[in-house]
Amino acid sequence: MADPAALALQVGVLIKNLIEYGHEVKGAQEQITSLCRELSALRGVLEDVKAQRSDKVADNGISDCLANARLMIDDLLHRMQPSGSRLQRGKQSWLWPFKQKEIEQILARLGRINTFIIMIMMGAQQSVTLDMQVLRDELRSLASMVSSELYSQNQKRIMDFLAPVSPDLAHDEACSVWEGTHSGTWFVDILQPWLDTSGSKRSILALYGSSGAGKTTVISKAVEHVRTKPKRTKLCYFYCMFNDEASRDVRNILGSWLVQLAAHKPSILDPFDEVESGRNKLPLSLLEDALVEAVENVGPTILVLDAVNESRDEEKLRECMLRLTERCKDIRFVVSSTPYAPDLMSTKCMEVNMGPEEVDGDIEQYVRRVVSTSHLLAQAGEQGIVDVVVPQARGMFRWAECQMSLLSGCLTAKMVTRALTELPGSLDFTYMNILRRTPIATRPWVREILMWLSYAYRPLTLEELAEAVVIETGQSSMDDSCRIQPPETVLRLCQGLVAYTAATNTISLAHSSVRATLESRAILDSDVSEFGMSREECTPVIISKSLTYLLLDDFDPKFCHCDHMRRCLCFESYPFFNYAGKMWAVHASMHLRRGNTFHDSEIEQMFTLLGVLELHGVKTTRHNFALWMKVILGDRTHSADTATPLYYAASFGLEPVVEITLSQGLINFDDPNNSSYIDWKSGRNSSTPLEVACYRRHIEVAELLLRYGADPNSTDVFGNSCLDYAVKNEDRAIISLLLRHGANGPTDTTMVAESLTMRFGRTLGLTPS
Repeated sequence: MADPAALALQVGVLIKNLIEYGHEVKGAQEQITSLCRELSALRGVLEDVKAQRSDKVADNGISDCLANARLMIDDLLHRMQPSGSRLQRGKQSWLWPFKQKEIEQILARLGRINTFIIMIMMGAQQSVTLDMQVLRDELRSLASMVSSELYSQNQKRIMDFLAPVSPDLAHDEACSVWEGTHSGTWFVDILQPWLDTSGSKRSILALYGSSGAGKTTVISKAVEHVRTKPKRTKLCYFYCMFNDEASRDVRNILGSWLVQLAAHKPSILDPFDEVESGRNKLPLSLLEDALVEAVENVGPTILVLDAVNESRDEEKLRECMLRLTERCKDIRFVVSSTPYAPDLMSTKCMEVNMGPEEVDGDIEQYVRRVVSTSHLLAQAGEQGIVDVVVPQARGMFRWAECQMSLLSGCLTAKMVTRALTELPGSLDFTYMNILRRTPIATRPWVREILMWLSYAYRPLTLEELAEAVVIETGQSSMDDSCRIQPPETVLRLCQGLVAYTAATNTISLAHSSVRATLESRAILDSDVSEFGMSREECTPVIISKSLTYLLLDDFDPKFCHCDHMRRCLCFESYPFFNYAGKMWAVHASMHLRRGNTFHDSEIEQMFTLLGVLELHGVKTTRHNFALWMKVILGDRTHSADTATPLYYAASFGLEPVVEITLSQGLINFDDPNNSSYIDWKSGRNSSTPLEVACYRRHIEVAELLLRYGADPNSTDVFGNSCLDYAVKNEDRAIISLLLRHGANGPTDTTMVAESLTMRFGRTLGLTPS
């Protein structure tokens, strides 16, 4: 029988949760008050049962009643439990898990439970037996419903973790180019016989073409074709996008395919339940194992991937695909890429090269479709436009798109005819012509917009971009007088060079070829050379502007009274706040990895944000660092409480910052209880700066820390050492460095992998944050 004392304690916990929830949730105070009132009554009844019940008293059905009460309370506790997901916890401030009808049903059931227990204690057991059975059935039904809902929510969390990027939007946009035409059927005619040939050694069908040839459009046609085939063969697809760093991560590609396969068998995601709770980067081998097992369960699967060349690590991705085809005969790939030198994967490929003879038909159909939707173009003559645009495109679909956009903007049919005689000969000249038409007064704004869109590591929202482009060096405040109004103005300024996606409110370059032109020698030698740019030149500007934004006086505690990010209006009032906080250090880390350095002014900004007490006589405070921690750590308060500037400088590989911190007496080398101690543990897994530097392969930072006396044998919360992570990463340089400084432990990869697995237990893949 349920223990009334223990049940009363559970009710107390539930009441406490409700009160805490009430501080955050909006518009549910009346419902919360009613629930607390009814639960308080139940707790009083349970305490009476505890006080009056003795072993000599007949049960009279009270055991069933208490069991039902416990089931009810357990269900409510589950639904009121704080979410493990940062996003879900953030949403708690405006999401209440109960609808009005549910609350009414819960209150009625609680009232009946109270009444039944009181009646049983008064000796009226016979009169409530039938009602007890009805209540029991209702509660069992409720438990089943809640259990199903919890499982669904858990699956959704795992899906978001494995596949942070959805391919659906990119696919829909690609399909919109050819819908209503027969574009891409030439590739389908090659694809179908390949699909029909089972057991072929050519398990990868590779479509090769230059940038702008229209590979993405053709791949989307292939996806739709496979979708129409019998369901015996499963289909998963993904698009690598040049303007979205997350879509270029090999892990996210495999994760997306796993999530798509889970639509056929949801249990595929079950092994990731514990791993998801850690929210750490998964080993690629773990994802490969899961994908092979999933395909073996669901049957033959076609994995489609567009733009392999846009992947962050193209070589690693090709090796991964090769391993998958060797391990599982039911896995086959359809991929697209720009051409690359033959390698081992080439032996598994059936290659299809895109040339004018393949693409001209698609371009003609596209041109005719655009003309058919424009009375002006039709008036100028459909065949005349086709006869000029198609041959001059020379197989470049993107070039044809640009020219049709240009022609569609003409005001008269006569202007269309004249424009057809002046079409630029290449994409470079097409984009430079657009830039030439930019008014002199707005050119600095246009260049700034193009810089952010070329080198941002994720798509920017319209509001983020409009905010970013107005940041000036030394700026101390941001208000509406500084901002571009309305934000949509940036679209007008860069018409023809950028694309806006309404579904996500994001803006991007119209095509990767726009960035290629901005980085080309041709633009530097042209009359619009001021638009020329490079990543090396622009990254310090992006870092400096991001730090300037984070150091605005607007975020000083004197003006911003946000004690918790969930209650903070910064994301709403300062739309660039999220990107600046989360991405400046990523830009800085990648800049250093490419062999570049920082100017003194940029290093000073970094130290100001990190809250170093004094730099070159300039006093700084810790509130800037605390603000940054709130952005990147969210609700992980324990990690934020133990966070130190040295740890996060080491984590992001900011070698100059680490060196100055160590050399200028800002670090303690003697007192392990001092938060400035060189081996002070921070982060999700309680790691030292040296451990996280070794895990993230920042050898220069690791060398600095070791030179200043960091312990090479320190371990994290799981007992894993610096050497363990270096061996796991197969980083021979760091392994050698650690051994020279006295690190102890095995260096056999298999032995270390088994040791890590054993320590992590079920949470395979946990790593330092």
